[in-house]
Amino acid sequence: MTTTASPAQLHPCVAHRGWSGGAPENTLAAFKLAMTEPAVQWIELDVHLSKDEVPVVIHDATLNRTTNAKGKVRDLTARELGCLDAGSWFHRVYAGEPVPTLAQVLEITAGRCRLNIEMKEGTPDPDLFAVRVASLLRAYGRERNSIITSFETKYLTAVKRHAPEISTGLIIDKRPSSLIATLKSLEADVLSIGFGHVVPSLLNETEAAGIRVMAWTPNHPRDLARLAAMPQPFLICTNYPDRWLAAVTKGIPAR
Repeated sequence: MTTTASPAQLHPCVAHRGWSGGAPENTLAAFKLAMTEPAVQWIELDVHLSKDEVPVVIHDATLNRTTNAKGKVRDLTARELGCLDAGSWFHRVYAGEPVPTLAQVLEITAGRCRLNIEMKEGTPDPDLFAVRVASLLRAYGRERNSIITSFETKYLTAVKRHAPEISTGLIIDKRPSSLIATLKSLEADVLSIGFGHVVPSLLNETEAAGIRVMAWTPNHPRDLARLAAMPQPFLICTNYPDRWLAAVTKGIPAR
């Protein structure tokens, strides 16, 4: 279905790991930076469970790449993770930026941004993981304006088992012939797919099935421009909300 909506309305921005092109990914600094742009209405983030079963916000199952520590996320408590430096690797001005908890992100984004929460592989008990994340969303009243996504179908199934009111989405970077059937079997509301697969035929299929699409992660202006020119609605998840904004407002006179 085509509409007369503006490109910004057709293709809302999802700030990938926060504004991760301008601040260290999955930190409060990156989320706060994303919220400085009024047009950004969504933030994407990644969660693991800590040793004490607290949902914490970090992409990798290990600490090595984005903190000053080594080892597995699940071997430290949330308090211990909060004492790490998750910012210096990006730039010294972010030294001391901690690994945040999901609760902290829910607090700072309340009333401002919707969340796309990706459950990352690494927690062996899908039900425990689902319950911990869903319980927080309910506690903060965010269960109906957030999406939980994952590459792992076992996590999505667990979320639907314990919190059927929460929207879920499958993350994938291919387009198998069984894709729509798989989404329906998972009761998924969203397809989060590599942006190269976002073409009119896919959008026609998902629209007919009542499934919303999110394209990840276009960062080059050329790719953002191609997506922004498409007449069908879908979300665009990018590290650079400024580049998204330039793409969706190209040719539109400034107010």
